Amino acid sequence: MSENTGWARANRVPIRLDTYYAYGWVEGAGVVANISYSGALIEGTPAQPDIGTPIVLHVCLHPPSAFHVPSPFELVGHVARHSTSGFAVKYDAGVNRDVRRMVDDAAAIVATRK
Repeated sequence: MSENTGWARANRVPIRLDTYYAYGWVEGAGVVANISYSGALIEGTPAQPDIGTPIVLHVCLHPPSAFHVPSPFELVGHVARHSTSGFAVKYDAGVNRDVRRMVDDAAAIVATRK
């Protein structure tokens, strides 16, 4: 991934990961359709929070196994835009070491699937 933290489509990692989200008193589930150093696109959601709504995502890069149950990665941000079946989240912390590591791991997972 490049250092560019903009919303350019070229900097996004296309991946399908289950995610759970919460905003206000609302909790839901969706699928991360793509992820970058600055945000994520969540699809398949029953609701679209208002743009600007603070939101927390919980994402696991690897499914649980009998020998290892991964802790979900927490991403904190706000709703940046709506899509036809979900919404995009921009991280509040911007590019930090933990987000960078998670996105790089997601890119590695995608590369091994090809």
